[in-house]
Amino acid sequence: MKRGLALVLRQLKRRLVVGLAGPSGHQRHAVVSLALVALSELALLVLTFCTNFLSAYVHNTAEAFRGFRLRSLANAQRIVAFERATGLFFEQPLQRWHDTHFGGWRFWNTYYAGVHPVVTVVFLVFILVRMFAWKLVRVNWKRLNEGSAAYAPEFDRAAPRTPARVAFGELTPAQQYRFLRAVWVLGAWLAFLGFLLVPVMPPRLLPVCDFFNAAGANVGACLTSEYAFIDTIGAHGSLLWDWNDESVKTLNNPYAAFPSQHTLFAAWCAVTWILLVGPAPPALPRRSARYSLRALLRWGIVAYPLVTVYCIVITANHYIADALGGLVALAVSYIAVHCYHLLRARRAAGDHELLPSCHSPRLQMADAYA
Repeated sequence: MKRGLALVLRQLKRRLVVGLAGPSGHQRHAVVSLALVALSELALLVLTFCTNFLSAYVHNTAEAFRGFRLRSLANAQRIVAFERATGLFFEQPLQRWHDTHFGGWRFWNTYYAGVHPVVTVVFLVFILVRMFAWKLVRVNWKRLNEGSAAYAPEFDRAAPRTPARVAFGELTPAQQYRFLRAVWVLGAWLAFLGFLLVPVMPPRLLPVCDFFNAAGANVGACLTSEYAFIDTIGAHGSLLWDWNDESVKTLNNPYAAFPSQHTLFAAWCAVTWILLVGPAPPALPRRSARYSLRALLRWGIVAYPLVTVYCIVITANHYIADALGGLVALAVSYIAVHCYHLLRARRAAGDHELLPSCHSPRLQMADAYA
């Protein structure tokens, strides 16, 4: 990794020196193309990350808040009824148990408020930078400087375009990025549709009577005799923000609960880490520090979605059904993206044979990303 980073830095330095000396038209075209790709990717990721705020804007402009609140309350009661019928409605006793034995609400509130966006952004930036580092290394700047339009990697010119049956780890960093980004983006927009079509009042608002949004409208349901949830952020605060902050009241959609984006994004991070890093390699000695660190990181990122689900439930921000909905949204997104690229690879190759199952453990999509 250090060698690859040093190579990228040398390429950037050489590009800067050549640029100051007057780059050729091919060089300018390559740089502009990379810059446009970077800007378009960043715009897509930022817009997708703001789907919660976008859903709040849509509801505030297209629907009276009172009707919005009543719909979300009705959907919440349906979820509670479903969970009671299936034995999943244990959010209240779990919260009471945690409050009695552990507490530490400012930690869990801060985890809810800050870990979710930070970890997701770190993973998105990591795979994006990883892709562009690979792209910069494969550009033949010397040939571009000589006036040649050579911008293809050496292995692209050596291998014919045939539908390859390759594992995820055999795809290029650019192909891996596009696949993982597509899964995340589609999953986030599926959650956005849920926020629009199925607004759900979170557990913390069911017994609340005195919490108002920026327009002065009551947000809670005031069902104090039926529910005893604690709004832990409202009662104990966090180190980052509070529900009473004007920016939160204005931008946040209080009923963006189903499906849970916290769960969806956390599970996506775990899937991304497992696909890119995988288990500790057998080449490393099992008692070495590197092996132990890699195994710890692997199992830590697997535990991350479980800790996130525990956090969103004990802080009364989501139901168990919300977390299950987030996992379903991620699964649907993954299968849809996988099948799309299988079909695209077959179509690009001109192969009209019967398509294999989309649930194949191997990915046939090398050509689809080219």
